[in-house]
Amino acid sequence: MVFETIDIVVLTVLSSCWLIQILYYWIYLAKPYYHQRKMNQVEIPIHPDSQPVSVIVYARNEARNLETYLPAILEQNYPQYEVIVVDDCSTDDTETVLRQVAAQYPHLYCTYLPPANKSVARKKLALTLGMKAAHYDNLLFSDADSHPVSPDWLRLMARHFSEQKNIVLGFSTLDNRPFRYAAYDYFFSNLQMAALALMNRASMGNGKNMAYNKNELAWQQVFSDFSFLEAGEDDLLVSKLAQRGKVAVELSPDSMIRVNMDKGWMWKELKIKQMTTLPFYRAFPIVFRMIENLSRLLFYFAFACVWFFPNGIGMGIGAALLLTRFLSQWLVTNRTAKRFQLPKFHFDLLIFDFIQPFVNGYFYLYKIFRSKP
Repeated sequence: MVFETIDIVVLTVLSSCWLIQILYYWIYLAKPYYHQRKMNQVEIPIHPDSQPVSVIVYARNEARNLETYLPAILEQNYPQYEVIVVDDCSTDDTETVLRQVAAQYPHLYCTYLPPANKSVARKKLALTLGMKAAHYDNLLFSDADSHPVSPDWLRLMARHFSEQKNIVLGFSTLDNRPFRYAAYDYFFSNLQMAALALMNRASMGNGKNMAYNKNELAWQQVFSDFSFLEAGEDDLLVSKLAQRGKVAVELSPDSMIRVNMDKGWMWKELKIKQMTTLPFYRAFPIVFRMIENLSRLLFYFAFACVWFFPNGIGMGIGAALLLTRFLSQWLVTNRTAKRFQLPKFHFDLLIFDFIQPFVNGYFYLYKIFRSKP
């Protein structure tokens, strides 16, 4: 049966977008899986004379989380380290909890951000205060609502510190999630972060599990370049500091951080912060993300169009392309999740994949209109 010109155009668009998506999953998003599989075969040595590390934890009204999660950070299997908690003017029982925990752990130190400061970038100021209080040059960052899954977290992250690496990026996942889509979106964001870094194009970071050297940071003076933003203490810092070949990625299951995010508004605020920093990324990740999103939406649009073809051949081609794309997506996502010992995604993956560009677009517009006043 002869195809009309419009049918050929639709099938060409569908096939082209399918090819882009297949390459995106198997070459780009599968990189963390391949990397972790390789690391299991050739382990990075952990030196007995490991460099001392300062762990900096940001807290604001996190008394309950500090009481629950802080001991997991203080009981790491590492020879020499300190934990510095920076309290950002908490009004709950944070100070009381910190005094109680400090009585049990002598390597815990507390510092406080002055309440008089009215800067929008309070977290950056708090982290700067923590870095000034740190006794060691190697810094590892997390938040009070997060906890490592293993006592080997610090050891695994710190093994990458060297003159050749100035940033270490770690993986994190949601411990308590407000709904299943939030878990998918958070996992997908971490997957993109790791994949970009493994392509020597590091432009994203996660401040709940990230390390870098204090001297490198002081030399670059990076915080001052985006002090007008509430967010960006992780993404924009990585985007500015990262150099080709100098970013390490730690993806061992025992190096992960679990984040307590049991309220929907927490995930919403996280998305708004991500959209706030997006315009300040380097050009490559922005263009790369736009190409992927556009090819994804065009694929679904062209797939919908083939069902209006007068013959069944176009429908068969469309169904075959959708099926192979979904299988690729399912295999890459779930094989990676299995490597990290995380729950798998099933047919809801197709729904999440379709709505994700619209959700991101909503939060981007929301951020624009909210920031106008």
